Amino acid sequence: MKNAAGAIFGIVLPVLAIVIFIALLAFSLMRLSTIERDMRIEATQNMLWVISRAHLSSLQLGEMVGAAPAQQDRAQLDLRHDVFLSRLALLDDGPQRRRMQELGFADALDSLRGKLPELASLLARLAPQDPPQVRAILGPFNAALADAANRAMVAEWDDLGSRLDATRAQIWQIIGSLVGISLAGAVLCGNFLVATRNARRRTRLLNKEKALSGLLIGSSGEGIVAVDTARRCTVWNDAAEQLFGQRGADARGRTLADISGFFQVDAVKQIIDTAIDGRPATLFDQPFFPPHQAASLYLDLRCFSLRDGPRIIGAILLISDVTARRDAQKEIADHRDRLEQLVEARTRELDAALNRERATAELYRNFGTMISHQFRTPLAIIDSALHRLMRRRDQLTPDEVLERGGNARQAIARLTRLVESTLDAARLDAGQIEVRSRPCDLRGIIAQICSDQTGGREFLVRPCGDDPVIASCDPVHVENILTNLVANAVKYSPAGTPILIELAAEGAQVECAVTNQGTLENPAEQDRLFERYFRGSNAEGRPGIGVGLYMARMLARLQGGDVLLRNPDPGTIRLALLLPRAGQRPGDARPSPAEMGAT
Repeated sequence: MKNAAGAIFGIVLPVLAIVIFIALLAFSLMRLSTIERDMRIEATQNMLWVISRAHLSSLQLGEMVGAAPAQQDRAQLDLRHDVFLSRLALLDDGPQRRRMQELGFADALDSLRGKLPELASLLARLAPQDPPQVRAILGPFNAALADAANRAMVAEWDDLGSRLDATRAQIWQIIGSLVGISLAGAVLCGNFLVATRNARRRTRLLNKEKALSGLLIGSSGEGIVAVDTARRCTVWNDAAEQLFGQRGADARGRTLADISGFFQVDAVKQIIDTAIDGRPATLFDQPFFPPHQAASLYLDLRCFSLRDGPRIIGAILLISDVTARRDAQKEIADHRDRLEQLVEARTRELDAALNRERATAELYRNFGTMISHQFRTPLAIIDSALHRLMRRRDQLTPDEVLERGGNARQAIARLTRLVESTLDAARLDAGQIEVRSRPCDLRGIIAQICSDQTGGREFLVRPCGDDPVIASCDPVHVENILTNLVANAVKYSPAGTPILIELAAEGAQVECAVTNQGTLENPAEQDRLFERYFRGSNAEGRPGIGVGLYMARMLARLQGGDVLLRNPDPGTIRLALLLPRAGQRPGDARPSPAEMGAT
């Protein structure tokens, strides 16, 4: 309510006073113009003088004509005649003519105008008998002019009286308008005084706010920079001085491009242009290389429009140094990354432990199955042999005792091999097997293995030329691997078929391939052939626990090599041992992706 009253007093009342002031002033000027126009002496208002002068010239002409002939002067007579004609022409022309019509004497003027030729001829000859005729012509005209003069005088006095009354009324109206103008002026003066007082108060408040704004800008930790639409600096606070190394007195009035190259960066120029276009803009983590220090800073910039009503007069730029925050965030991110790496490593360890636990559980389950299945047969043989020996001890011949004892010993040897294989697999999983690599000639190891084999099988060894095949390996482990491969070939090939052993050296690898006749009855089992305790469908009735090929591959990989399954020809099974060639690093001897895909 108070604001509405203030608006009425501050805006509506002065406007209304100005409108009244202008209206009354215009009205007064109109009235003064009317009075000035009424005060002019118009031609019709001078009618009495015109009629009297025409009447006088007519009388003078008649008097000159009626004088004695001795007293008549021709030049003077012509002069009187010309004056009379001029006065008559003035009376019979324009507004005087219209006034004579209003007075009712236009017919007299027309009658006289019709007799002027006759009057001119009489005056030209002017005989003694002509003066009466001249007076007869001028007499009615003189009488009409005398009557017209009386009527004109009365009309002028009446008109003057009415004009005086109208002028008096208009003067009072002007006086009233002047009073209204004075009142409107008084209202305007009062409003002007109030507005002046309010302006002073607002000026004081504005100065206080300006001082407060200056204090806030000066004490702000953020750099505050204001520019006009031409990008000239108008505000440059202390924080901006410290940040850019430019004093405020030197910066104000200059363009931003002249102050620092930082403001010439495209991203910074773009947000300032956006703010001058009327839209706020922000820019985060903008690098800045101050001239007074070597380390770079990172700045956050916020830019807003400066407006004077609807008009944009510039932009204000708030600059924050976020280097410490960025460093803290980077440190937190690095710490988080380290934690994630630790968590990931711990997770891998836990996954590995879980996998080991699962593998151990699977191992125990498989071991139990293997014990119940594989160990039962030799134990049954041993028990049967001993039981027969005990039951028929008195009836057996020495040869039969030897036979029964030999069967028992073979069963015990088989059981021992099973236990050793199981223990070797456990030591391999526990990482208790050491590898001592050195240059070894594989031909000697193969010859020893072939000579140790029994059963009457034929072994075909094909070395690569006459040169020795030297591999970087542990000969003990390599002998164990090849023994497993040869035993596997003997076990899963038809009796009487040869076993082919081929040696090859190419590039950084040495290959020893063991090939036997036979096929894998289930091709889907090829991927599981090297799993621990896995036995294929063709192992039914054959001794073993399924750790031979598993241990062969693990021992080969410990030496930088591998054991692969290859089937180059139908009807054959080919297992290849790959080892690094002597003089090569173990990592260089690993099979290529193409070789791995050939398994």
